[in-house]
Amino acid sequence: MSFDEDVYNSVAWDTGATDSLQPEDLSEDEPTYITTENVNEVSTFNKIDETMFSTPKSLLTNSTANTIRPVQPPTQSSAPVAYSMNITVTEPLKELDGTKDAFISYLVNTKTTLSTFAEPTVSVRRRFQDFVWLHNSLSRDFAACVVPPLPDKHRMEYITGDRFGPEFVEKRRASLQRFLDRLARHPTLQMSEYFRIFLESREWNAESLYRQKKSGEGVFENLGDALLNAFSKLKKPDERFIEMKENIDKLEENLQTVERLYQKIIKRQTDLESDYREFGSSVAGLGQLETGITVPLEQFGDTASKFSDLWKQMTDREEQGYLNQIRDHLTYCHCVKNVLKLRDQKQVDFEELSEYLQNSLNERENLFNTGKSSTGISSFLREKVDNIKGVDQEQAKRERLQKLDAKIAELKTEVENSQDISNKFSSEVTKEYEVFQNSKTVELKDYLLSYTDSHIDFYRQGIKLWEEIIPVLEGIKFEA
Repeated sequence: MSFDEDVYNSVAWDTGATDSLQPEDLSEDEPTYITTENVNEVSTFNKIDETMFSTPKSLLTNSTANTIRPVQPPTQSSAPVAYSMNITVTEPLKELDGTKDAFISYLVNTKTTLSTFAEPTVSVRRRFQDFVWLHNSLSRDFAACVVPPLPDKHRMEYITGDRFGPEFVEKRRASLQRFLDRLARHPTLQMSEYFRIFLESREWNAESLYRQKKSGEGVFENLGDALLNAFSKLKKPDERFIEMKENIDKLEENLQTVERLYQKIIKRQTDLESDYREFGSSVAGLGQLETGITVPLEQFGDTASKFSDLWKQMTDREEQGYLNQIRDHLTYCHCVKNVLKLRDQKQVDFEELSEYLQNSLNERENLFNTGKSSTGISSFLREKVDNIKGVDQEQAKRERLQKLDAKIAELKTEVENSQDISNKFSSEVTKEYEVFQNSKTVELKDYLLSYTDSHIDFYRQGIKLWEEIIPVLEGIKFEA
């Protein structure tokens, strides 16, 4: 399949599904009522693609216990370490200029020691839709992973037709750089075939068949999960994942506060820039009246104007770097919360199947002991109809017991499978949270260093600028 330049659907619930784990297996568009006939369709876990996880499914313990076991808490373990990769996104280039199909491509340079790459250093050109393909492919086939977000296409620059403007292109380039940096730090995603093809393939069009075969739409596939979550709630929430979500919520709240306060700082800096420019112009104008010191006053005014330029340079640098990084990190937090929601859905599936199994066991026990599957009005009416028809009650009881036994055996298998996958998914999400925490530390360090460097450069250049005007001012002579 192909993607247009900016036709990227930014969907909050973008977890995708694998070729084996189909979205229709995850949920239905309406609340699901389980029957003997649809039990296989309801179960999320009949088919699992092991590429969803970093641990092979074969290592799971397959128990055949007849009782329902609770979901086990994930085992504490450190997240695997990623291989060293250095990726840069540089040299944006407008291609097919002058046509309606014009687009911006970026030079992607990669240095790595991964043995899956043919060469340790490779350079390719990719456009935004290629990044979209990579993101969608990873989201679909690595549902348990926190796939970093792409820059949102819903920006005013698209409406005004300024998507080829240098400011917008630079913002997008920086966001794409952060996207690839996060993938490079992820121990699972950096090893994926999609990532290798994206970074290495010099015959991108020749890969289209592979890309089309593996690609899929994620909008309607993920809608079912969101709808099912609206109807189903966890009966036994895991405190560990509740704490994770609370931590992410607090992080989001703090980042939003930082963003709000920094926007105020930017406004003040912009006002100062304007005031210094006006101040310099006024002093230079004063020099036209003071004929004896015209040149020094004009030079002072020029210095104030240059100082205003420094304010603008610092503000632009911080807005494009620091502020946009904060916004990107907020979107990254949303991705983590989406994976936590999907983990909850796995547990919901297990709990619902377990409840249905328990109801079937209770029904069998009632039927075996009393000859009735339940004490409700439906059972009473069925018995009366059978009596009128002259149905042999013992024979009917044996047939119902046989059907219940078959259903219970099938349900036990489904419950065990769903429990195994729920436990494993929980374990993977725990590792993903560690990966995110490590990435957060690295990125926050970079954000603050970038902010600090910006101010150091500003004040260093400002000191130099004002020091240069001191001899000029000291050289003003006073007439007796």
